[in-house]
Amino acid sequence: MNPFLMAIMISFVMISQGNAQDLKGDYYTVLSGNFKDPPAQARPKVYWWWLNGWTDTSRMISEIHEMKKNGISGFDIFEIGVPARDTTIKAGPPFLSPESVRTIKLAVEEAGRLDMQAGLNMASSWNAGGSWIKSRHAAKSIYSSRVYLNETSSKTTVIPMPDLIDTSYVEEIAVIAVPADNICGGIDTSEVVNVTEKFNPETGLLEWVPGKGNWVVYRFVCSPSGEQLKLPSKYSAGPIIDHFDSTATEYHFMHVINTLKPVTGDFRKSALHSLYLASYEATGFVWTPSMPGEFRRLNGYEIFKMLPCLFDRELFIPEITDGFQNDFRRTLSELMIRNFYGKAKEIANKHGLKINSEAGGPGLPLHNVPVEPLRALGALDLPRGEFWINHSRYNEKGIDILRVVKEVSAASHIYNRGIVEEESFTSFQHWQEGPFDMKPFGDRAFCEGLSRVVIHGFSHNPEGTGYPGIVYHAGTHFNDKRVWWPKAKPFVDYLARISYIMQETGFFADVLYYYGDEIPNYAGHKNSRFTAGPGYDYEVINTEILQKLTVRNKKLITPGGSHFSLLAMEKCRKMTPSILRKINELVSQGAIIISPEPDSVYIPAGVSEDANELHRMADALWKDSRDPARDLKEGKVISGSPVQQILNLLKLPPDFDYTDKEYGTLDYIHSEQTGIDFYFIRNTTERWVTRTISFRQPGKSPEFWDPVTGKISTVSVFNSGDSKISMPVTLAPYESLFVVFRETVPVEHFTSISGSNRHPPLMHFTSSGLCILENGTFQLEYNDRKEVIENNIHVQVLDGAWSVSFQEGRGAPGQKILPKLISWTESEDNGIRYFSGTATYRKTFRYDPWLTPAAGLKIFLDPGRLSKVGEIRLNGKLLGITWCEPRLFEITDVIVPGENQLEIEISNTWSNRLTGDALTGENYTRTNISATNICGMNNTQVPWKEVPLLESGLLGPVNILRAKHINRPLE
Repeated sequence: MNPFLMAIMISFVMISQGNAQDLKGDYYTVLSGNFKDPPAQARPKVYWWWLNGWTDTSRMISEIHEMKKNGISGFDIFEIGVPARDTTIKAGPPFLSPESVRTIKLAVEEAGRLDMQAGLNMASSWNAGGSWIKSRHAAKSIYSSRVYLNETSSKTTVIPMPDLIDTSYVEEIAVIAVPADNICGGIDTSEVVNVTEKFNPETGLLEWVPGKGNWVVYRFVCSPSGEQLKLPSKYSAGPIIDHFDSTATEYHFMHVINTLKPVTGDFRKSALHSLYLASYEATGFVWTPSMPGEFRRLNGYEIFKMLPCLFDRELFIPEITDGFQNDFRRTLSELMIRNFYGKAKEIANKHGLKINSEAGGPGLPLHNVPVEPLRALGALDLPRGEFWINHSRYNEKGIDILRVVKEVSAASHIYNRGIVEEESFTSFQHWQEGPFDMKPFGDRAFCEGLSRVVIHGFSHNPEGTGYPGIVYHAGTHFNDKRVWWPKAKPFVDYLARISYIMQETGFFADVLYYYGDEIPNYAGHKNSRFTAGPGYDYEVINTEILQKLTVRNKKLITPGGSHFSLLAMEKCRKMTPSILRKINELVSQGAIIISPEPDSVYIPAGVSEDANELHRMADALWKDSRDPARDLKEGKVISGSPVQQILNLLKLPPDFDYTDKEYGTLDYIHSEQTGIDFYFIRNTTERWVTRTISFRQPGKSPEFWDPVTGKISTVSVFNSGDSKISMPVTLAPYESLFVVFRETVPVEHFTSISGSNRHPPLMHFTSSGLCILENGTFQLEYNDRKEVIENNIHVQVLDGAWSVSFQEGRGAPGQKILPKLISWTESEDNGIRYFSGTATYRKTFRYDPWLTPAAGLKIFLDPGRLSKVGEIRLNGKLLGITWCEPRLFEITDVIVPGENQLEIEISNTWSNRLTGDALTGENYTRTNISATNICGMNNTQVPWKEVPLLESGLLGPVNILRAKHINRPLE
């Protein structure tokens, strides 16, 4: 090579490497800064319920400001009706009437003034539709009538119109004659006769004489199904649209857009950011006029002769019927994805808007949505799912059908959508929970890939609705009528910090899971329908992405560039030629694939394939599949072996490892970006847990990023080996934490800590070292040195009486001296027993520093148990708001010798006051909710007078802890 050119190339490489290193440093700085104070795009949104369309402009503005103050970045306006029995909620104007549009405009403009984002649900309730939808664009079904003929029948026969729900739109589909003498599974499809051309739809006359034997003649027509909006406001009822017809989608969208645009102006310049399509929950047979043509295009044969088995499944042999119905569902799926979700995105994007939706769902196992969900979700700008709290419904396979997170995150990853939205914290337990009760469910969703929370929901309350106010019948009622609302921002910040990291990094897993080509389909919640084994994670793909996989250096590469070590496939009972050929291609390129052997190779009707060649290919692929250890240096199909066994044979240790991981004590998700790896880990239990955890991150330096406080700490104890880094990690009940790894010079650190127990001691890491939170003798190791620590924690219990001031107007006395800490529900005073609100505890206590004169101590305040949220001040200084474990505040520089003033403000929930009013006849509260689900009685509506009281107040014990601080080894 020319020396001059070589010098230029070397210089270019050096500059590029330098820029890359600078980029990593800058990226870390940006990430860590935004982690402490997350930007708007990471902050939660809310469903803003406008019940019955009833709104109050002054209260709307107030609510938007309350959202902003508590860190909420935006809202989706969601008008919804109420049950007819609910007379407490007035009826507002029809959805998208001039008055309704003026109200939407006000909300959008106020959001814009506060740099918030607004979204709008595309109907009053759900599905898509409204009063403006006429029969031509309404949801449709296929209807049939039949007559019985034989060779003696008249040449002209009347075929009656089927019974229809709506006769304003009728479209003939076909008239089909089926021999009836061998009708139970014995009919050959070649015997079926399409007699449509011999039928006059205007007269209803068929001019056709059948051959020998008896015949059934079916007349099929398309007409509106009559499906209506599920729960519209009083004056907003109407049909839902034909979700399989692009012209219906366009008509609906353009009606909404053309109605709004004259008032809101150019959407690109407004705060209206997105249009929301709520979940699809239509019922019954569906049909659309373009079905025959699309069916022929996709499947290679005409649909008409097969229509009778939509109504009489036993006409043909099961293989024929099953094959057709699979093709029929596949066609519906393609129509819905292209003509509804795809068309909606096209129209919205053209006008500067984005589309978000629970596309295709929530589908199986909850609703029988005729769509392949990963593709449907991938057709959107912002795919959205849902998860519930304190409520679950499992199918017979143990799948939580109210948790649609893993499926949505997979779709977002494989279609490069960059966001995983979730309708979050839905519940039927009204006013039962505080933020800490919600936290485990949110953390679980984050471990499945959630990256933006949409809280369900914030119910709008016009002036005069009282407390706790009117609410939608489901949801966590996250609005300014909540008792603990003024203390909610730290919880919101917590959700935003995790969301920010999840948005800015890319998901990492070792295994791809192909969930089959059934339609409809579902991924299930994490580690349910499929698991890669403890310590490993997986991505879910569909047939479209399977066909686009490539292999490089034995790694499977998705279109977005993510790489995986292994492909595991759901069993295909009848494997299609295209899937079989793709498996063969991937194996020939070096891929390792775990797949059960198919029962057969299925060649769809209209597909030209060499059956013998396909069977030879399948035999060759699965020939040695039950001998997994053989030839793993080459591509191979393996069957009958657990995924984890194959990963071990590939010498791929767990990405996240600890001694008892098979019990699921800890959960995790791993993401990465620009050389920085993030492990979000969570304690799944209600007890303190400490474990030595190994991460597959050799040669990197670890840090702890605390999403509750935003603090970043160096790790003072870790051991770096050839293939992993191991460290002790302490997690309080349901605590979660980011463990972050990056390539930087490691700080001096201990390599291990041990005591008399199997697991490491409970610890609290600081910026310069650690405190051991247990009494005992412990050994710290550093290189070849060992240091023995005799650890004794001094506890000062703040027992005795407390002065408590109760919020006025809630039935409790203004002030009360409590001889000791008890739950308000244990008080003999009904005003305290049923109190719902905020109370302030005050105590003066003495601190004598000379009782423990040793240097190097850290002093902590532990308020103990409380319900539900507390705000703590010591000597007038705000220590913070505590809403979750661990409730540990360092007060080394705040506590003073002698007298100290402690103030703890506690907010509970509205539940106890509602129960009290129901029992005593008092009327401190007003709401439209007369009953609730309660913990331990899932799916049972309990009237308020029977709802058990919830522990409330400061429960303690409140302690001052003095613990030895152990500095990191000197550098």
